[in-house]
Amino acid sequence: MTTAAEDVRPAPELLDRLNLLMGVQVRELRPGHLVLAQEVGPRFHDHRGHTVLGSMGVLTDACPGGALGNSVPKGVGVVLSQVSATLAAPMPAHGTIVATGDAVHLDADSGMGLASGVMHDGDGNVVAVLQSRSVLVTRPRANADAVLSGERLPVPAPEPCAAADELAGRSGLDIVDDIASERIARGPLAGLLDLRLTDVERGNLTASFTPLDWMSNPLGSIQGGILISAADLINGLVAQTLTAADQQYRILDLRIDFIRSPATDGPPITAEAEVVRAGRRLALIESRLVDGSGQTLIRASASAQLL
Repeated sequence: MTTAAEDVRPAPELLDRLNLLMGVQVRELRPGHLVLAQEVGPRFHDHRGHTVLGSMGVLTDACPGGALGNSVPKGVGVVLSQVSATLAAPMPAHGTIVATGDAVHLDADSGMGLASGVMHDGDGNVVAVLQSRSVLVTRPRANADAVLSGERLPVPAPEPCAAADELAGRSGLDIVDDIASERIARGPLAGLLDLRLTDVERGNLTASFTPLDWMSNPLGSIQGGILISAADLINGLVAQTLTAADQQYRILDLRIDFIRSPATDGPPITAEAEVVRAGRRLALIESRLVDGSGQTLIRASASAQLL
């Protein structure tokens, strides 16, 4: 779900058309190390107008995975098998996020590698810490010509956030119900993925979205950052179903195991999230994305803070 070594381009070029669409730029690049940056703002907000981890799903994928991919032999690709992100502070609503990634360990015999990363806001404060495990692959890059062509994808107009008066004084479950019934805006990030809620109850949520070509990596499957964004969105929404009127929440950490790579021309993906434990201040969430036959594509776990 990240690129092969020869796919990582020198600064200041962007990594590929998806990174270009998301505004991810390369600031520094050398074997086993890279520095990326992404502007955050209304294009990537959730329905509340907040920047969330999913707002930088593609950056979260590219940061540690790209550092490892830049250190492997030419012709060898790197695919994330697991990634975790822990928030250190709230993400800024506007500004620049700078992500530094480093390869930690590469075992060519086993075909596995470890990498780490850290994200800073525009003032240099740490906002998230990343870790990843990757698998080395040599399978053909089915969509490399299109993804790495340098052609810019059209930037869609962002969908609106929910109006403040639509959220005030209402329980989280009511708000998420109204997002599902399209009485409240789902927000720009969900709109970008065309994520649609199908079933909502307290502590449980189901949604779906359709894989599209623009979401592709060079290997011809959906880029891992898109799946990170989808998982983070549903985890946040299921956490909101627990909140009282005017109570806020945020996802503190997210760990994802990538099990199968969905194809860009595949059937709609179903996203399911369930609260497995809810305390006064902390909720534990399990979620997964499944394909049309019910096979699990990713498995995720998250912690949500109820403020």
